[in-house]
Amino acid sequence: MSEDGTNPNKRLYYLDWLRVLVVLTLIPFHAALTYSGLGDTYIASPLHDVRIIPFMLIVSPLGNFFMVLLFFVSGIASFYSIQSRGIQRYASERRDKLLIPLGIGTLLLCPLQAYFKALYDGFSGNFFEFFPEFFNKMAYYMGYAHLWFLLYLYVFSMVCIPLFKRWKGNPQILSSISGFLCRGHRILYPVAFIVIVEVILRPVCNGQYTIVGDWANDIVYLSFFVFGYVFAANSDIRKKIEKYFNISILLIPFCLAALFHTFWSWAVKGSGEMYLTYLWVFAKGVYECAAVIALLGIGRRFLDRKSPLLGYLNNASFAYYLFHYLPVSLFTYLLIGTNLNVYLKFGMAVVFSYIFIIILYELIRRVKNVLKAGRRPNKQSV
Repeated sequence: MSEDGTNPNKRLYYLDWLRVLVVLTLIPFHAALTYSGLGDTYIASPLHDVRIIPFMLIVSPLGNFFMVLLFFVSGIASFYSIQSRGIQRYASERRDKLLIPLGIGTLLLCPLQAYFKALYDGFSGNFFEFFPEFFNKMAYYMGYAHLWFLLYLYVFSMVCIPLFKRWKGNPQILSSISGFLCRGHRILYPVAFIVIVEVILRPVCNGQYTIVGDWANDIVYLSFFVFGYVFAANSDIRKKIEKYFNISILLIPFCLAALFHTFWSWAVKGSGEMYLTYLWVFAKGVYECAAVIALLGIGRRFLDRKSPLLGYLNNASFAYYLFHYLPVSLFTYLLIGTNLNVYLKFGMAVVFSYIFIIILYELIRRVKNVLKAGRRPNKQSV
């Protein structure tokens, strides 16, 4: 991701770091869902006492912001992709990089992940016997599971192409938008919009990632995606957002305290009081905006540098995202019925999942390199 302004070729390495770090947290996040009961997962064995606290400390801060950060960074990447490749190539790349993995993953990967849920629920057949069962009960077996992000990102990208095309052809429009937002405290207008959407729509439209009817997620994620594009287009926006770094850092603990109280009341006390829902959505709206602003500031200060590790993780992150849920489901299933301490079960599932995904990625990378080498013309024979 590149910086504009005085040096258009400067890459914003901290945005790459933020993206890959979020992807790396997916393994502990999804493993923690098993014991927290605070989200859908293949194998659920929620705790209802103080043992839940470490899992809540993982799920609460991550689950309420990391998807908006991914959509925000995707909007930034869209800006640079369109500037360097053009609209047509951007559209074709979105299709190849999002729709094809979504289709193949839903057909092959998701049934394999869901098979461990079936086994946990008592299914006794082999995977090939389960395969048609998955498609008969896709909703129960979480459908395309974590791959929903690919569908949403593709739809957002296609829906926004006319807008992005107009902005590319008339850059003064983006300049006017940036100029408007940079005056006074108007940069907080998008933040207020997100909070209002969360408070009004989240309690009644907390959809199951079907995109149709999932209005809270649709509007919030699309807004972050579009604002990411605007953020990338103008350095004044970035400087303006930087001014709210300190207040964002101060807001985060209060938001997390509210989120923790809400989830504790739901998961441990079994409370169904209405105020908890509205406390959750308000705190979530403020927190997801504050967290993005804070992480942008932290990243700019401490992570804006190139490294071999970043290069490796940049290349590996998409494969990590695609395949991470498979080992999490596998090892959680293998460990859940043992007499081990619950934290040891969780820790082993996380460690084994990282080892699994690293080995899998290295195998994929080496196979791809061999195939590429086989397609290269032999210079000696030319």
